[in-house]
Amino acid sequence: MLCRRNEGKTVIKSGAALLGAAFLLLSGSPLEAQELPGGIVRLIETQCEDGGGDPEALAEYFMELTRRPLDLSTADREALEAFPLLTPFMVVSLLEYRREFGPLASAGELALVDGFDAAAVEEILPFVTFGAGTGAGGLPEEGRMPLRFSGRLTLRTRYLLEREGEEADGLPVPLYARYRMELGEHFSAGATLESDRGEKGFPDFYSVHVSAADLPLSRDGRWRLVSAVVGDYSLRFGQGLVLWNSFSLSGLSSPSAAVRREAGVRPYTSSDENRYFHGAGATVAFPEGVEASVFYSNNGQDARVEGDYFVTKPEDGIHDTDALREARNALREEVLGGNVSWRCSWLKAGVTAAAYRYDRLDGRRTSYYNEHLRYDGWWGNASLDWLLSLRGLRVFGEAALDFGGAFAGITGAACPLSSSLEASLLYRYYSPRYIATHAGAYCRSNVNNEHGVSAALRWSPCRDVTVAASLEYTHFPWARFGVREPSSSLKGAVECGWTVSGTHALFLKVSGTYDDGRGTRLLRLRLGYSFGGETGFAASTRLEGSSAGGGSFGGLVYQEGGYTSPSGRWRVSLRATLFCAEDWDARIYCYERDAPGTFSVPAYYGKGAGLYAVVTYRPVRWLNIFLKCSATKYFDDPAGDDLGVRLQLTLPF
Repeated sequence: MLCRRNEGKTVIKSGAALLGAAFLLLSGSPLEAQELPGGIVRLIETQCEDGGGDPEALAEYFMELTRRPLDLSTADREALEAFPLLTPFMVVSLLEYRREFGPLASAGELALVDGFDAAAVEEILPFVTFGAGTGAGGLPEEGRMPLRFSGRLTLRTRYLLEREGEEADGLPVPLYARYRMELGEHFSAGATLESDRGEKGFPDFYSVHVSAADLPLSRDGRWRLVSAVVGDYSLRFGQGLVLWNSFSLSGLSSPSAAVRREAGVRPYTSSDENRYFHGAGATVAFPEGVEASVFYSNNGQDARVEGDYFVTKPEDGIHDTDALREARNALREEVLGGNVSWRCSWLKAGVTAAAYRYDRLDGRRTSYYNEHLRYDGWWGNASLDWLLSLRGLRVFGEAALDFGGAFAGITGAACPLSSSLEASLLYRYYSPRYIATHAGAYCRSNVNNEHGVSAALRWSPCRDVTVAASLEYTHFPWARFGVREPSSSLKGAVECGWTVSGTHALFLKVSGTYDDGRGTRLLRLRLGYSFGGETGFAASTRLEGSSAGGGSFGGLVYQEGGYTSPSGRWRVSLRATLFCAEDWDARIYCYERDAPGTFSVPAYYGKGAGLYAVVTYRPVRWLNIFLKCSATKYFDDPAGDDLGVRLQLTLPF
C-alpha cells in the first residue's frame, strides 16, 4: 500500500526505511511550519490536492515575511498592494484610516479598521509590525549593526520502520544545509546544499546566490537598483504567461488572490531542482516610474541523452540509481530576456520577452497529447501586461505570443463591492499550440490548451463570519494527457469561517470537481473546530469526507490537543487520526505539524489510524529541541504500518 506524503520536496512511499539527518542555517526568526496561519495551511493542502504549485517556496516566502515584516504604519500604497494577504479594499481602507487618525499602534487598533475582521487580523499578524521602532526581524533601528550575521544550525534525524529490500544504495540519510548572510540592509548571500536518501555524496544539489536590493544609484534616489542576483534566482513578471517560476497564491479564498503580484528578479532559496535560473539578473528603477530588468541563465537539467538528442526529462530531483545519476544535469538550457515596465499612481504596464534553447535536440516520444508542443533550437515568447488600480478596483491582464505565432491571453478584475463584499472574475484563453516552458500563469494543468473562466466571492456578513465561494469552468479544445478528444471540467467550492469568540473558531468547506473527459467526479466536505486562549491550551478537530464517484468514498477525523508553557520553553501537541478511503481517487490530504522549517501533507487512503506527538523544548536561549513520534496502523494491510521518530536540535546564534 502506498501513501503519498508531500514533505519538503521529497515524496516518500509509506513504509520506506528513512533515517534523515539535515543541517539548516537560517538568519532571523523563521516561521515554524506548525505556526502557519490557517489560510496558508489550506492553500498548501489545495496545491497538493491539485498537484501543482511549490509549497516549499511558498513556506520560504512566508518565513521571509516574518524576518522582514511589513510595517503597516508607514508602508506606502505600492508595498501594501504587493502584500499577498491584503485585499484591495483593505489597502484603501488602511490608507484612509492612516490619513485620518495617523499611524497604527497595535493589532487591536488594526481590528478597528474597516475591512479587517478578526480572521483577517489573525492571519496577517505574524507577517506585519506597527511603528518604525522595529526593523527587519524586530531589531531596534538604533541597535542595527552594519554587518549582521545571524542564523541557526539545525541537526535533524528521522527514522521510519524499515522494510525488506529498501536499503539505500547511496547515502542512508537525506542531508540538507542552508546558509544565509546579510550585510546591512542591501546585500545578502546564501547557499542551499541537499542530498536525498540513496544519492551518493553531499551535496547532490546545491544552489548559491549573492544579491543586492533597494540600493540608491543617485543622490536623489530617482535611480535605484531594485534587485540584482548573481547565482540562482527566480523570475516573476506580469501575470505569468512568459516568466513565472515561483509559487502562486491563487488558491487563497480571497478573490484578490486572482491578481498575480510580480516580484521581478529574486534570490532562489528552495531545494526544488527544476524551478530556478542560474546566471545573473537585475532590476533597475529609473525616473518617472520606469523599471527595467535583464537576465541571463545557463542551467543544467536532468535528462537521459542519446547522441544529439534527449529522450526523457526526469523532474523529481532524485538520483538514487546509476541511470538517474548519469542523467543528472546532462542537458543544458540557455535563457535570456528582460522586462520593461512603467507605473503611475493608477496604472502599471509592462513588456516581457524571453528566448531559450536546449543544447540538444528533442528526441522524446511523440504522442497524441504533445505532438504540437515541440521545438528545437531557439524559441521564446513576448507579452504585454497591465494592471489598472482605482481605489479598490483592480483590472489586470496579459497577452502573449510565442515564436510560432500561437496566442495566450488572460484578463480579469478584482473589486470590493462594499466593505464586506469582494468579487473577482478571471478569463483565460491559451492556444493548444502555445509553448512557454517557463510560464506559470493561472491554469488547470499547463499554460496551453485551455479556455476558461473563474469567479470568486468573499463576503463578511459580520465581523466574525467570512463566507467565500468560487466556481471555475475550463474547456480543453485539444487532446490532453489521458483524454484523446476535446473535453471540459467544472470545479467549485464554498467555505465559511466563524470566529465564535476570541478562543473558539469553526470552519466549513464543501468542494467538488467534475471532469467529463476523464469521467471523474469528486466531492469533499470538511468541518473544522479550533480552540486557543491565553491559558496556553489549544485544541482542534477536523472531520472530512470525500466521494470520488462510482461508489468510492473516503473519510477522515482527527483530534489534536496542545499546550504551551507560560515561559514559552515547552510546547506539546498530540494528534489522533482515523481514516478510511477506498482507493487513491478518494484520498484526503491533511496538513500535520512537523519540525520547524519543514512541512508535511500526507495523502491518506486505505483504512487505518494514526497517532503522533510533538514536543518542542527550549532549555536555554541558544538551544531548541524538537521531537516527533508517529505511528500509523493499516487495518487492511499490516505490511504498510509505519513507525517513525524525528529529532531536531536547533542552535540559534
